[in-house]
Amino acid sequence: MNINDLKLTQFYLNQRKVDEVSEWLDDVSVKNTIISVILYDDQFYIVDGHTRCFVAFQKGVIDIPVEIYDIDNTSVEMQLYLDCIKWCEQEDIYHINDLSHRILGEAEFEKLWIERCQSHMEDIQDARDADIAYREHLKHKVTYTHKEVMKYFKL
Repeated sequence: MNINDLKLTQFYLNQRKVDEVSEWLDDVSVKNTIISVILYDDQFYIVDGHTRCFVAFQKGVIDIPVEIYDIDNTSVEMQLYLDCIKWCEQEDIYHINDLSHRILGEAEFEKLWIERCQSHMEDIQDARDADIAYREHLKHKVTYTHKEVMKYFKL
């Protein structure tokens, strides 16, 4: 697939990973470097392989193999990806080359990206758990008529 047709779900790169991938990725190895994408709203979004895609683009590669990641559209993981898409749009990050000035050291990458995503995923899961608990509560809700309430409280 043409790299220019791929949208992003990440707006930082880890310098150590960029350096490591730069050492082994070349015109031959890129043919075996598969980038995982999701199809959402008629667009392909990278969900695994931002660093490999970035290094490939920096080395002049335009076409890169992709696989469509089969994901449940109602999953917590998908909700995280959708929120990451929004974050990228808010940061004006649309193309893999937009990451060229957003490469961080390992500790900063961990803090600014990994921890943000982990925390957000926990928040999504907590919200879903609360929603499930509330719906379960509603299933067992007992409704009383006005007459029953009056009788119970002896009014």
